[in-house]
Amino acid sequence: MTTDHFYQIIQDTICYIEKHLKTNLTLDTLSASLHVSKFHLHRLIRHSTGHPLMEYIRARKLSQSIDYLLNANWKIIDIAAEFGFEHEQSYIRSFKKQFGVTPASLRKQFQQITLTEKYDVSRLERVADGIVFEPAFVVKPGCLLVGKKNQIYVQENYEHHTANAAGLEFFSQIMPHVPDKVHEHLYIGLTHMVEDPSYTYYYPSTEVHSFEQQDLSLYRNVLAPHKYIVFTYVGDFHPAHLTFRQLEQIWNYIDAWMPQAGYDFSDPYYFEYIDESLARDDYCEVGLYIPISSNVSIHS
Repeated sequence: MTTDHFYQIIQDTICYIEKHLKTNLTLDTLSASLHVSKFHLHRLIRHSTGHPLMEYIRARKLSQSIDYLLNANWKIIDIAAEFGFEHEQSYIRSFKKQFGVTPASLRKQFQQITLTEKYDVSRLERVADGIVFEPAFVVKPGCLLVGKKNQIYVQENYEHHTANAAGLEFFSQIMPHVPDKVHEHLYIGLTHMVEDPSYTYYYPSTEVHSFEQQDLSLYRNVLAPHKYIVFTYVGDFHPAHLTFRQLEQIWNYIDAWMPQAGYDFSDPYYFEYIDESLARDDYCEVGLYIPISSNVSIHS
């Protein structure tokens, strides 16, 4: 596979949807027609458009149907059939849910509504054997992390992937035995920056409900409630094979994007968020959380 593999899947899917808006599109038909797994279709289109695949398709159908509503010669029942809705009432219900008004009411007294246009794949950033999607802004509740503290030297990490090795060791040997986990498969790689640019502290971690039952040899990190910019990266390999070189390419993109958009780190840390239950041999999904308010306190 190449860096363009997932980009091509997204582009082909969006184009296929546009060509078949007037048919009864389903996840099964898309998967079979494009020769792409349902898993990949669901994850990639959701990250791209911000909506689940079938919601995006329905929103596109309804948005395109507006042109027909403007033409008084088209009956609503005929518009519903034109866009693959089995029943007129199904179209009306979906229309009202999407736009907050029925087709008949909109036709009688037209008002401003928000349409869903065809997704523009040029908004994707192809980098590091995968894609970085447009960032989201979230407020994450405070959480408790337990993990291993590692001093990571930048040059050594570049040559020998020391952070990757530390993360794999924690995930495979330590994390399964951590009690009271919030999510059984959730890995959090917390990086804490220091004034010396030659190294950072890296804490392969997992989130827990309480520190009470935890091994005293593990580090305890407390993340306060926080606002974050979240960049999602998806690559066509297993997360275990994500290297410093790939992360460096992703961070070069993020470091260029943030000042142009008027944002900066508010605190000297960030973390990688990996749900291992989503991992496949050909699928790596990583959320990169960058704080833009509040603080994190670290306790030994």
